[in-house]
Amino acid sequence: MNVLKIQLYINLVLAVLLIARYHDIYFEVYLVILILSLLVRKNKKLFQLISIIFLPVIFVDQLTYSMRLLIEILPNMSVIIYILYLAGLLVVIIPVTKEAYGVIKKPLFQLLATIWFTTVIAGSSPAKLENLEPNTLLYGLNNSAIIYGLPVFIYVYVVIREWGYRFHFNLPFNFSNKRNVIVLIIAVVLAIWISLFSVFSYLARSWSEVFWNWDLSLINPSKSYRIENIWELFFSCGRAGIIEESERYINLLLLLAIFRKSRRRIEWAIIISSLIFASLHILNVLSRPPYETPIKDVGYQIVSAFGVGCFLAVLLLYTGKLWLTMLLHAFIDVVAFSITSIGIIGNSAILSFFEQTILSLACWLILAVLLFIRNKDLINHNVQILTKNQT
Repeated sequence: MNVLKIQLYINLVLAVLLIARYHDIYFEVYLVILILSLLVRKNKKLFQLISIIFLPVIFVDQLTYSMRLLIEILPNMSVIIYILYLAGLLVVIIPVTKEAYGVIKKPLFQLLATIWFTTVIAGSSPAKLENLEPNTLLYGLNNSAIIYGLPVFIYVYVVIREWGYRFHFNLPFNFSNKRNVIVLIIAVVLAIWISLFSVFSYLARSWSEVFWNWDLSLINPSKSYRIENIWELFFSCGRAGIIEESERYINLLLLLAIFRKSRRRIEWAIIISSLIFASLHILNVLSRPPYETPIKDVGYQIVSAFGVGCFLAVLLLYTGKLWLTMLLHAFIDVVAFSITSIGIIGNSAILSFFEQTILSLACWLILAVLLFIRNKDLINHNVQILTKNQT
């Protein structure tokens, strides 16, 4: 009996317990799907399809609610249980990743399966833990759902290896080459500037405040108008960095495989991966009440995310350092989420919403194009390493 089959039986029992405790229709649906999975297990294609679509979210969701139930029963051991929960998220999706996702052969289907996996896991809601002080680290950690970055990162690591590639978190970078170092420093500094510019151009009341004369007091993580708990703000931004940059890495890899016969395969991979990244921000309309995320803000996120995505894709291919894009992505989000209530209430911006959006997009695209054009040889070299299939 393999690990996935054992896991199905365990989750079958959990589904029954969770139905008895919470009387939730979701757990009843989970129970039906788990039973169906066991019944069709000998039909490999049907079992694989059910596993890809349903099992990751069932495994993660049931683990989350089992942890919640344990904390309700043993409130004095909540920290220990939460640590065990984090450990569980590191391994819970490995069997289904290997057995269902890892055997997909065609890069296009690998890409579609990956988009589905990362979307449903990233969209999962954290369990509501009772009796937690709103300003505590544990409250912020849980509410941020950064813990769901763990299964996404593990999925990317495991499935890339199952598909015959090596996972590169930190490709070697020739720091002895002064030109490479200078280009990298300039790219990161300009990215930080554009991050601040994108926010302050939205708040600016004069042209000097658009480009340099910024009132930095309007950016304060501890007084964010969106997120009250500072830990939740930092962890939420870290979550975006982990999930979305892990997804960018694997999407680039698969798109490079899909367009392997094209002379412009790197360009296509950068553009399409950025379009995928940008389009997924549409989900922000569904994740929050409309008054918290107006349609125009979502439109800004989509357009701006495309520009950011192009730059981060080029930076990843230029440096081969996934950790760097994760950190930079998290920083960009920290700046965006740290606008204070005063900054919003007192805003009478000189630029229209459309003008601000186009300017931000243009800055990111210009930086991405310059970095790409000036460093094609190094990018091509890294692409060869990243896409080398061991099988």
